[in-house]
Order: sequence, then structure tokens, then C-alpha cells
Amino acid sequence: MKILSLDSSSAVASVACVSFTDGKPEILFEKQTPHARSDSAALFEGLREAVDACDTPDALCVGLGPGSYNGLRAGIAAARGFATALNLPLHAIPSPLGLPGPEEGFWALGDARGGHYWVARIHQETFVVPPTLLSPSETRTHLISANLPVLGSTALEGVEQLQISTPCAVRLAILAKKNDPSFLITGTPEPIYLKPPHITSPRAIERATATAS
Repeated sequence: MKILSLDSSSAVASVACVSFTDGKPEILFEKQTPHARSDSAALFEGLREAVDACDTPDALCVGLGPGSYNGLRAGIAAARGFATALNLPLHAIPSPLGLPGPEEGFWALGDARGGHYWVARIHQETFVVPPTLLSPSETRTHLISANLPVLGSTALEGVEQLQISTPCAVRLAILAKKNDPSFLITGTPEPIYLKPPHITSPRAIERATATAS
């Protein structure tokens, strides 16, 4: 069995193809490339290279975030389109579970913007505390309550112990195989959004609203 896996929740697009024989993983292809929030070219280039290297997979896997709004939408759309075109099963997994933290437990952190961080606690590849919005001061209190490593994709003010790390597509593929069919999904997966995305209103609508009021 071969699983094509991708994650674009952070500033690094991760793409991998993992083969499983008797349950043992073999990495056929792996690429991690920096990419901008507004440009998913690195993700699609990685997907093209993965398909060239691995041929047709037996299943797909995609990270659900939380993370970059544009990155998540691009990654999920690519995975859903690929799975639909080839009639393949699709696994959808929260991205923090793909962080390379120790099995005995760690904190995963990210910048949710608007004065909030998101915080999750992971133990043996599952959430003890699911991704939750907290203020920076609340985050520091949570981190003090358990002496565990802290992982995140970007530096966060006031979190000196944070180790920079990004979700790994290989780890997501292994989770998908290990927990099959728990992460299988039909239809289009929903990204993990902890609050509504900030969308700038068109100027014409802003002017119309101001006039009406």
C-alpha cells in the first residue's frame, strides 16, 4: 500500500509518499519546501515530483490545520481533487499530530492572530487537549502546568522554550495507515479553523454599508 501525504498548514509545504509492507513504512519520496501564504506553487511542485517518483498511490492523506487559511484551502483542494480523479480513499488528520514530538507528550503551539495563540497537548499521537484558543498569558500558564517540550512552526512572543518544527507528511501518512479507517472521510474535509478567517470587505460594499447607516 502506498499513501501520498501532504500538509500545507505552516510556512513549510510537506509532501511524501510512503509505502507499507507488512505494516512497516518505507519512505519513497519526501520533500519539505518553504512557501508563502499567498503562493502554493511549492506544494504543487512537490506533489508533481511525488507522483513522478511513486506512480499512482493507493490512498491520500492531508493535514487539516490549524494554520494558514490559504495554505490549508490549497492543500485540501489538491488532495480532494486528486482523490476524486483517481477514486482513492482520503484520510484527513489534524496537522499538529504530524509534529515530530516525543510519544510521551508535548505541547503544540501556533499564532492564531488577533492577539491569540492556539495550544494543543499531544500524547502518544493523540490529543489530550485539542487545539484551543488562548491569550498569550493563558498560554504561558498552560505551559507551566506540565514540564513538556513545546513545538511550533513560528516563534511566539513570551514562549522562549518553543522549538521550531513543522508538521511532517511522512508522520501523517504513518498515522493514516496505523489508524485506518479512523481518519477516512467522504466529501471535502473541513479545515480546522478556530475562529472565522479575517476577510477584507470590498470597498464598494464598505461604502454602501456606510451610506445605508
